[in-house]
Amino acid sequence: MQQPPSNRPPRRRLTKKQIEALRRRRRREKIMNISLLAVIAVLIIGVTILILKPGSSNSASPVPTPVPTAAPTEIPTAAPTEAPTEIPTEAPTETPTEVPAAIATAAPQTGTVAYGNRSVHFRVTGDIMVTDDQLAFAKTVSNALGDGKGYTFTPQLAPVMESLQAADYTIGNLETSIGKYKTRDYSGYPMFNAPETLLDTLKECGYDFFTLANNHMLDRWFDGMKNTVGWVEQYGFAHVGAYRTQEERNTPVIIEIGGIKFGFVAYTHSTNTVENSCDKAVFEYGVPYLYKADIEGDIQRLRDAGAEVVVALPHWGDEYIRQPDDNQLSYARRLAQAGADIILGSHSHMVQPIQVVNVTRNDGTNKNVFIIYSLGNFLTSHDLEYTDAGIILDFTVQEQPNGTFEVVDIGYVPTYCWTHDGGVEVVPAKVYLENRPSNMSDASYQRMKSTYEGNVQLLGSDFKVLDK
Repeated sequence: MQQPPSNRPPRRRLTKKQIEALRRRRRREKIMNISLLAVIAVLIIGVTILILKPGSSNSASPVPTPVPTAAPTEIPTAAPTEAPTEIPTEAPTETPTEVPAAIATAAPQTGTVAYGNRSVHFRVTGDIMVTDDQLAFAKTVSNALGDGKGYTFTPQLAPVMESLQAADYTIGNLETSIGKYKTRDYSGYPMFNAPETLLDTLKECGYDFFTLANNHMLDRWFDGMKNTVGWVEQYGFAHVGAYRTQEERNTPVIIEIGGIKFGFVAYTHSTNTVENSCDKAVFEYGVPYLYKADIEGDIQRLRDAGAEVVVALPHWGDEYIRQPDDNQLSYARRLAQAGADIILGSHSHMVQPIQVVNVTRNDGTNKNVFIIYSLGNFLTSHDLEYTDAGIILDFTVQEQPNGTFEVVDIGYVPTYCWTHDGGVEVVPAKVYLENRPSNMSDASYQRMKSTYEGNVQLLGSDFKVLDK
C-alpha cells in the first residue's frame, strides 16, 4: 500500500569523517557510563559494609544474616523410631519424649531484618472453641449489658485484643460450627456450635483469616459446615479448609498481603464420627482429609496460580501431648518437600515445639521451612494441665535480596485461659504473672505460672517471649 507523503524535511547525509567522529564519541560515552556504574557499585558496597558492621552507629541492633548461621541438615528421611510410610496411618505410633534430634533445627531468624522491599507481620493463634461454661458466661454478659445480642464474648478476649490487633494479618483455627442448626441449641463439648455473635468479638480482635479444617468442622453435619462458611464470609473473614462445592475445592486460596501473594492449604486428620451421617459427596470435596490429600498437587496449583509463599495449616497428631508424634513428623516432611514455606499446626490442645528446618524439596531446591506443630488452646475452658494455655505466635515474612522469602523475627505471647467468678478470660500470662490481679486465687496463679514456665522451657531460648 502506498504510504502518504511526509511533511518532514529530507535527512542530511553525513560525510565519512563525520560518521567516524560520531562513532568515537559514542565509544567514549559508553566507557564513561561503565566507569560511572563501577563507582556507584563500589559506593553501595561501602555503605552496606558500614551499615552491617557490628557496633555501627547507623544500626540500632545487629542485622542477622538472611540465612541461618548454623548449617542444618535436611529434614531426615527416617523418623526417630522407624521410617514412616509415604502416607502414614491414622493411628500414631508411640509419642516421643522430646522433639527427635534427627530433625535438625536451623538457627532461627531474630531481630529486625533490613533488606527487601516487602514484608508482612503475622500473629497466629490456636484453637478457638466455646464450651458450655463460656456460652453461659457470654449469655450472662449480654443480659447484664442489655445489648440484645443474646451472647456477648468480648470480655473473654478483651485482655488480648491489643496483642491480636498488633499484626498486619491475624490467623486462627476456628474449631466450632457457627450459627444455630435447625432446632438444636448452641453447645460445647463434644459437638461444638457457637452463636454468630462470637464472630463479632473475633472481628473486634482483628482476626483476618480462619482455617476451618479440623475434627469439629462437621459437628452440625454438612449443612452446619456450609452455614459456618456463610457466616464467616458474611463477617468478611477469609478462610480455607471447608468447601461447599467442588468448584470451591478446586479454587486455589491466594491472598495478597503487603504486596506478597500467600497461598493457603489446610487439612484435618479426621472429623470425629459424624462423617457416617453425611452424604458421600462431602468427602469428595467438602472435607480436606490429610490422609487422602493430594498435597503435592495442591501446593503445585498454588504455585501455578502465582503464590509466592505457601502456608499449610494441618490439624493433626494426637490430643493432649506436648511433642509431635511420628505422623506429624512424616507429614511435616511431606508438606515441606512439596513446597510449603510455613506450617502452622493444631489439634493437640497443648503447645508443641517450634522449628526452622532446612529441607531439599522435590524440585531440588533448598529452603528453610518454619514449623510449629501445635499452637495450643487459645479460647477454651479445658481443665487438664497445659490445655488452658496457648500462644499468640508472632513472626514476619521478609523478602530477601535474591527474591525469596524467609520467616524472621520469631516470638510469641504466652496466653492463659483464666476461669474465675463464673467467667473465662484469655490473658497474656507474662503480664498477669508480673501484675497479679487482686481477684486471682493462689491456685489459678500457680497453675498459670506452671504452664507458662513449662511452655517457655518447651519452646526454648531461641524465640522471643513477648509481654503482649
